[in-house]
Amino acid sequence: MHPLLRKVSSGSPALGTWITVDSPEVAEALSLLPLDFVVIDLEHSPLGYREAEHILISLKGETAGIVRVPWNSHVEIKRALDIGAHGILVPWVNSGEEARQVARSVLYPPRGIRGFGPRRASLYGHVPLRKYFETYEEDLIVMVQVETRQAVQNLEEILAVETVNGILVGPNDLSASLGIYGMYDRPEFVETVREIASKSRGRKPLVAFFAPTLNMALEAYKMGYNMISFSADIFVLVEAYKSLLHEFKRAAGLS
Repeated sequence: MHPLLRKVSSGSPALGTWITVDSPEVAEALSLLPLDFVVIDLEHSPLGYREAEHILISLKGETAGIVRVPWNSHVEIKRALDIGAHGILVPWVNSGEEARQVARSVLYPPRGIRGFGPRRASLYGHVPLRKYFETYEEDLIVMVQVETRQAVQNLEEILAVETVNGILVGPNDLSASLGIYGMYDRPEFVETVREIASKSRGRKPLVAFFAPTLNMALEAYKMGYNMISFSADIFVLVEAYKSLLHEFKRAAGLS
Protein backbone atom coordinates (compact mmCIF):
# COMPACT_ATOMS: atom_id res chain seq x y z
CA MET A 1 0.00 0.00 0.00
CA HIS A 2 1.31 3.45 -0.92
CA PRO A 3 2.19 5.65 2.11
CA LEU A 4 -0.50 8.12 1.03
CA LEU A 5 -3.18 5.43 1.22
CA ARG A 6 -1.72 4.13 4.46
CA LYS A 7 -1.87 7.60 6.03
CA VAL A 8 -5.54 8.23 5.25
CA SER A 9 -6.45 4.69 6.31
CA SER A 10 -5.01 5.56 9.75
CA GLY A 11 -7.43 8.47 10.02
CA SER A 12 -5.00 11.31 9.27
CA PRO A 13 -5.69 13.74 6.42
CA ALA A 14 -3.36 13.92 3.43
CA LEU A 15 -2.19 17.42 2.53
CA GLY A 16 -0.71 18.57 -0.74
CA THR A 17 -0.64 21.06 -3.59
CA TRP A 18 -0.56 21.24 -7.38
CA ILE A 19 2.44 21.79 -9.63
CA THR A 20 2.04 23.80 -12.81
CA VAL A 21 5.53 25.31 -13.12
CA ASP A 22 8.24 23.55 -15.13
CA SER A 23 10.81 23.47 -12.34
CA PRO A 24 12.25 20.34 -10.71
CA GLU A 25 13.77 22.65 -8.08
CA VAL A 26 10.34 23.94 -7.05
CA ALA A 27 8.99 20.39 -6.93
CA GLU A 28 11.96 19.21 -4.89
CA ALA A 29 11.61 22.11 -2.45
CA LEU A 30 7.90 21.39 -2.00
CA SER A 31 8.58 17.69 -1.40
CA LEU A 32 10.93 18.64 1.46
CA LEU A 33 7.93 20.15 3.25
CA PRO A 34 5.56 17.88 5.19
CA LEU A 35 3.35 17.49 2.12
CA ASP A 36 1.90 14.07 1.37
CA PHE A 37 1.34 14.58 -2.35
CA VAL A 38 1.67 16.88 -5.32
CA VAL A 39 -0.54 16.82 -8.38
CA ILE A 40 1.36 17.51 -11.59
CA ASP A 41 -1.17 19.21 -13.83
CA LEU A 42 -1.10 18.28 -17.50
CA GLU A 43 -4.65 19.50 -18.17
CA HIS A 44 -4.50 23.25 -17.53
CA SER A 45 -0.76 23.96 -17.46
CA PRO A 46 1.85 23.95 -20.25
CA LEU A 47 3.58 20.92 -18.73
CA GLY A 48 4.12 17.83 -20.89
CA TYR A 49 5.21 14.28 -20.10
CA ARG A 50 8.93 15.07 -20.32
CA GLU A 51 8.56 17.85 -17.75
CA ALA A 52 6.31 15.64 -15.62
CA GLU A 53 8.95 12.91 -15.57
CA HIS A 54 11.64 15.38 -14.43
CA ILE A 55 9.35 16.60 -11.66
CA LEU A 56 8.63 13.02 -10.54
CA ILE A 57 12.35 12.27 -10.42
CA SER A 58 12.95 15.36 -8.26
CA LEU A 59 10.48 14.41 -5.53
CA LYS A 60 12.01 13.39 -2.21
CA GLY A 61 10.84 11.14 0.59
CA GLU A 62 7.33 9.71 0.48
CA THR A 63 5.66 12.62 -1.33
CA ALA A 64 3.31 11.04 -3.85
CA GLY A 65 3.55 12.34 -7.40
CA ILE A 66 0.09 12.19 -8.99
CA VAL A 67 -0.27 13.18 -12.63
CA ARG A 68 -3.49 14.81 -13.78
CA VAL A 69 -3.78 13.67 -17.37
CA PRO A 70 -5.35 15.99 -19.96
CA TRP A 71 -8.30 13.70 -20.68
CA ASN A 72 -9.84 10.29 -20.07
CA SER A 73 -7.73 8.58 -22.70
CA HIS A 74 -5.97 5.24 -22.36
CA VAL A 75 -3.02 6.71 -24.29
CA GLU A 76 -2.61 9.61 -21.85
CA ILE A 77 -3.08 7.38 -18.80
CA LYS A 78 -0.58 4.83 -20.08
CA ARG A 79 2.07 7.49 -20.65
CA ALA A 80 1.62 8.94 -17.16
CA LEU A 81 1.96 5.54 -15.50
CA ASP A 82 4.94 4.50 -17.62
CA ILE A 83 6.98 7.54 -16.54
CA GLY A 84 6.60 6.44 -12.93
CA ALA A 85 3.65 8.44 -11.61
CA HIS A 86 2.52 7.13 -8.23
CA GLY A 87 -1.01 7.76 -9.37
CA ILE A 88 -3.24 9.45 -11.89
CA LEU A 89 -6.09 11.92 -11.68
CA VAL A 90 -8.56 11.90 -14.57
CA PRO A 91 -10.70 14.98 -15.21
CA TRP A 92 -14.32 15.22 -16.29
CA VAL A 93 -15.51 11.73 -15.34
CA ASN A 94 -19.29 11.97 -15.45
CA SER A 95 -20.63 8.42 -15.40
CA GLY A 96 -20.00 4.88 -14.26
CA GLU A 97 -19.00 3.92 -17.79
CA GLU A 98 -16.42 6.70 -17.95
CA ALA A 99 -15.03 5.55 -14.59
CA ARG A 100 -14.86 1.99 -15.90
CA GLN A 101 -12.96 3.35 -18.90
CA VAL A 102 -10.37 4.75 -16.47
CA ALA A 103 -10.12 1.34 -14.79
CA ARG A 104 -9.58 -0.42 -18.11
CA SER A 105 -6.87 2.09 -18.99
CA VAL A 106 -4.79 1.43 -15.86
CA LEU A 107 -5.13 -2.37 -15.91
CA TYR A 108 -3.16 -4.76 -18.07
CA PRO A 109 -4.86 -7.46 -20.16
CA PRO A 110 -6.85 -9.54 -19.74
CA ARG A 111 -8.62 -7.18 -17.29
CA GLY A 112 -7.78 -3.96 -19.12
CA ILE A 113 -6.17 -2.40 -22.17
CA ARG A 114 -2.94 -0.87 -20.86
CA GLY A 115 -0.08 -1.69 -23.18
CA PHE A 116 3.01 -3.07 -21.46
CA GLY A 117 6.02 -0.76 -21.43
CA PRO A 118 6.71 0.50 -17.89
CA ARG A 119 9.86 2.44 -18.69
CA ARG A 120 10.68 4.47 -15.57
CA ALA A 121 7.87 2.74 -13.66
CA SER A 122 10.04 -0.40 -13.57
CA LEU A 123 13.13 1.71 -12.83
CA TYR A 124 14.35 1.03 -16.36
CA GLY A 125 14.20 -2.71 -15.85
CA HIS A 126 15.89 -2.81 -12.44
CA VAL A 127 12.54 -4.05 -11.18
CA PRO A 128 11.99 -7.32 -13.06
CA LEU A 129 9.16 -6.81 -15.53
CA ARG A 130 7.33 -9.92 -14.34
CA LYS A 131 7.43 -8.62 -10.77
CA TYR A 132 6.17 -5.21 -11.88
CA PHE A 133 3.33 -6.84 -13.80
CA GLU A 134 2.28 -8.84 -10.76
CA THR A 135 2.55 -6.04 -8.16
CA TYR A 136 1.88 -2.69 -9.88
CA GLU A 137 -1.67 -2.44 -8.51
CA GLU A 138 -0.60 -2.66 -4.86
CA ASP A 139 0.57 0.97 -4.62
CA LEU A 140 -1.43 2.51 -7.46
CA ILE A 141 -3.49 5.65 -6.82
CA VAL A 142 -6.35 6.00 -9.31
CA MET A 143 -8.52 9.09 -8.90
CA VAL A 144 -11.29 10.70 -10.93
CA GLN A 145 -12.67 14.21 -10.74
CA VAL A 146 -16.27 14.88 -9.77
CA GLU A 147 -16.78 18.33 -11.23
CA THR A 148 -20.18 18.46 -12.95
CA ARG A 149 -23.85 18.17 -12.05
CA GLN A 150 -23.96 14.97 -14.15
CA ALA A 151 -21.10 13.42 -12.17
CA VAL A 152 -22.92 14.16 -8.90
CA GLN A 153 -26.07 12.55 -10.27
CA ASN A 154 -24.06 9.45 -11.27
CA LEU A 155 -21.85 9.40 -8.17
CA GLU A 156 -23.06 6.00 -6.94
CA GLU A 157 -22.10 4.39 -10.26
CA ILE A 158 -18.70 6.08 -10.22
CA LEU A 159 -18.02 4.97 -6.65
CA ALA A 160 -18.91 1.39 -7.56
CA VAL A 161 -15.84 1.06 -9.83
CA GLU A 162 -13.41 -0.90 -7.67
CA THR A 163 -10.13 0.06 -9.35
CA VAL A 164 -10.81 3.75 -8.73
CA ASN A 165 -9.69 4.41 -5.16
CA GLY A 166 -10.28 8.14 -4.95
CA ILE A 167 -12.41 11.06 -6.11
CA LEU A 168 -11.56 14.75 -6.21
CA VAL A 169 -13.95 17.69 -6.24
CA GLY A 170 -12.97 20.56 -8.50
CA PRO A 171 -14.95 23.53 -7.15
CA ASN A 172 -14.45 25.80 -10.15
CA ASP A 173 -15.96 23.48 -12.74
CA LEU A 174 -18.53 22.13 -10.29
CA SER A 175 -19.84 25.59 -9.41
CA ALA A 176 -19.89 26.49 -13.12
CA SER A 177 -21.87 23.34 -13.90
CA LEU A 178 -24.36 24.29 -11.18
CA GLY A 179 -24.76 27.72 -12.78
CA ILE A 180 -23.20 29.58 -9.84
CA TYR A 181 -19.54 29.88 -10.81
CA GLY A 182 -17.34 30.96 -7.91
CA MET A 183 -20.29 31.39 -5.53
CA TYR A 184 -18.93 28.95 -3.00
CA ASP A 185 -21.16 30.15 -0.19
CA ARG A 186 -24.39 29.44 -2.08
CA PRO A 187 -26.47 26.71 -0.37
CA GLU A 188 -26.67 24.59 -3.55
CA PHE A 189 -22.89 24.46 -3.84
CA VAL A 190 -22.31 23.81 -0.13
CA GLU A 191 -24.91 21.03 0.00
CA THR A 192 -23.58 19.43 -3.18
CA VAL A 193 -20.03 19.37 -1.83
CA ARG A 194 -21.27 17.96 1.49
CA GLU A 195 -23.30 15.29 -0.33
CA ILE A 196 -20.27 14.15 -2.33
CA ALA A 197 -18.20 13.77 0.84
CA SER A 198 -20.98 11.94 2.68
CA LYS A 199 -21.53 9.41 -0.11
CA SER A 200 -17.82 8.89 -0.83
CA ARG A 201 -16.47 8.38 2.69
CA GLY A 202 -16.41 4.69 3.48
CA ARG A 203 -16.63 3.86 -0.22
CA LYS A 204 -13.24 5.21 -1.32
CA PRO A 205 -10.09 5.72 0.77
CA LEU A 206 -9.27 9.06 -0.89
CA VAL A 207 -11.93 11.78 -0.81
CA ALA A 208 -10.17 14.87 -2.09
CA PHE A 209 -10.92 18.56 -2.47
CA PHE A 210 -9.05 21.27 -4.37
CA ALA A 211 -9.16 24.31 -2.10
CA PRO A 212 -8.37 27.72 -3.62
CA THR A 213 -8.31 29.28 -0.13
CA LEU A 214 -7.42 28.28 3.41
CA ASN A 215 -11.02 28.74 4.56
CA MET A 216 -12.28 26.38 1.85
CA ALA A 217 -9.65 23.83 2.88
CA LEU A 218 -10.84 23.97 6.49
CA GLU A 219 -14.51 23.72 5.51
CA ALA A 220 -13.80 20.75 3.24
CA TYR A 221 -11.94 18.98 6.03
CA LYS A 222 -14.87 19.56 8.41
CA MET A 223 -17.20 18.05 5.80
CA GLY A 224 -15.17 14.85 5.74
CA TYR A 225 -12.71 15.31 2.90
CA ASN A 226 -9.48 13.56 3.89
CA MET A 227 -7.20 14.70 1.05
CA ILE A 228 -6.85 18.46 0.84
CA SER A 229 -4.97 20.34 -1.86
CA PHE A 230 -3.83 23.86 -1.05
CA SER A 231 -4.25 25.64 -4.37
CA ALA A 232 -1.30 25.47 -6.82
CA ASP A 233 2.32 26.62 -6.92
CA ILE A 234 1.91 29.69 -9.13
CA PHE A 235 -1.14 31.01 -7.26
CA VAL A 236 0.47 30.55 -3.83
CA LEU A 237 3.59 32.34 -5.13
CA VAL A 238 1.57 35.28 -6.46
CA GLU A 239 -0.47 35.56 -3.26
CA ALA A 240 2.70 35.47 -1.13
CA TYR A 241 4.28 38.33 -3.07
CA LYS A 242 1.01 40.25 -3.11
CA SER A 243 0.85 39.97 0.68
CA LEU A 244 4.53 40.93 1.03
CA LEU A 245 4.09 44.03 -1.15
CA HIS A 246 0.95 45.06 0.70
CA GLU A 247 2.60 44.68 4.12
CA PHE A 248 5.72 46.61 3.03
CA LYS A 249 3.70 49.50 1.64
CA ARG A 250 1.51 49.58 4.75
CA ALA A 251 4.51 49.52 7.12
CA ALA A 252 6.37 52.13 5.04
CA GLY A 253 3.35 54.41 4.84
CA LEU A 254 3.16 54.06 1.08
CA SER A 255 -0.35 52.68 0.79
